Amino acid sequence: MPPARTVALLSDDLMFRSQLGAAVEGVGGALVAVRVGEPVPAADAVFVDLNGDTPHRLGFIATLRAERPQQSIVAFCHHGEKELREMAMRVGASSCVTNGALQAVALRLAGVAAPSGERT
Repeated sequence: MPPARTVALLSDDLMFRSQLGAAVEGVGGALVAVRVGEPVPAADAVFVDLNGDTPHRLGFIATLRAERPQQSIVAFCHHGEKELREMAMRVGASSCVTNGALQAVALRLAGVAAPSGERT
């Protein structure tokens, strides 16, 4: 996968936005915040926070997948939400990771390897 230059994030959580922004910008990328119902700008990867407003965000994933079949869509949620992760994959996420793996995935998409031993 080519290095991510622009990453879009759908999340109301300022901490996730700050963490992901720091990770992506630290390797020369840019983070763009998006909201359900708004157009999604061209991005190398779109991250979707499933920690809240789950039905709308699953719908967002399904719609984005239909509009952009090749788009990298990474959903994330609590580690105990196995059924939610499976549902995200069924509706069109490219992958679904735990909240704790979020930064490592962002760095990998940006072309920087995750620290050794870290799993996503």
